[in-house]
Amino acid sequence: MDMKLESIYYDYIKKGIKLYETRVYDIKRQNIKLLDEVTFINKENNNQKFKAIITELSYFENFKNAIEEVGIKKVLPNAKSLKEGIHIYNSFPHGEGGTFKEAAKKYGVLRMKFKITK
Repeated sequence: MDMKLESIYYDYIKKGIKLYETRVYDIKRQNIKLLDEVTFINKENNNQKFKAIITELSYFENFKNAIEEVGIKKVLPNAKSLKEGIHIYNSFPHGEGGTFKEAAKKYGVLRMKFKITK
């Protein structure tokens, strides 16, 4: 499975600063399983890629609950507060139209932890 990330988040995960990725638990993400291999791709440079294994999967009603449990700095290192982090996630556009906030109300939220493999 491929996951595209903005450069800042791509770098944070690759450097081990961002330990968790959260996504809307939509149809695409419902196929993700523990120990699946993920290829992270830099959205701004599709040639930059690395692989990781999913070592933890957790499901939540919303982004606040998904972030609060592990702390904002492990999910969004550049956010100044939990409130700002939730705002950032909620404003991302979702592939089905609308925003992550609207999609999270429909599907819930998936939080993933990774071990980088190569």
